[in-house]
Amino acid sequence: MLVKICGIKTLADAQTAIEAGADFLGFNFVPTSKRLVSAETAREIILGLGNTKPRLVGIFQNESKDRVNNMAKTLGLDYVQLHGEETPDYCVHMTKPVIKVFSVDADFDIDAIASELRKYRVDFYMLDRKNREGEVLNREKVTNLAKSFPIILAGGLTPENAHAIIQASGHIIGVDVAGGVETDGVKDAQKIKAFIAQIK
Repeated sequence: MLVKICGIKTLADAQTAIEAGADFLGFNFVPTSKRLVSAETAREIILGLGNTKPRLVGIFQNESKDRVNNMAKTLGLDYVQLHGEETPDYCVHMTKPVIKVFSVDADFDIDAIASELRKYRVDFYMLDRKNREGEVLNREKVTNLAKSFPIILAGGLTPENAHAIIQASGHIIGVDVAGGVETDGVKDAQKIKAFIAQIK
């Protein structure tokens, strides 16, 4: 099971996530996000990690293709994660592997979502809660989708519920967490370790 710790803002956060066994580190470049990090800060963190880094992911939303590709190259990102209204054609023009996010209702229409996912040729499909509020996604529907697509599950995951949700969401390839491992908006080392321990 792959684990992505998103919203990395400090070298200490990154090192804690790596030591706990994270497979991906996410750097948020969405201007409206409370987890926004500058390209310069991200570069300093990445350089500080040396050669012992997991896969690096840049999070973008409705940016120009050139800006995303340029930042990915400059920072040495391994993946770009697209959170906006990026089209299938947009994704094809990315120079790095793509994680495309699909925001859905908790009890989503599986046929409609499957039809939408089939339009995209990306490396991972991330399912997140619409507006990032409410219940976690319907586990049976997530399981059925994950039989056909490489699904990363996000939204509402915490150290307390991660194990049960993953057990009930068979076939998913990974999980993504940001707020679930924070205390008062700051990454919490104990929560990061506890979250990953529930999964690995």
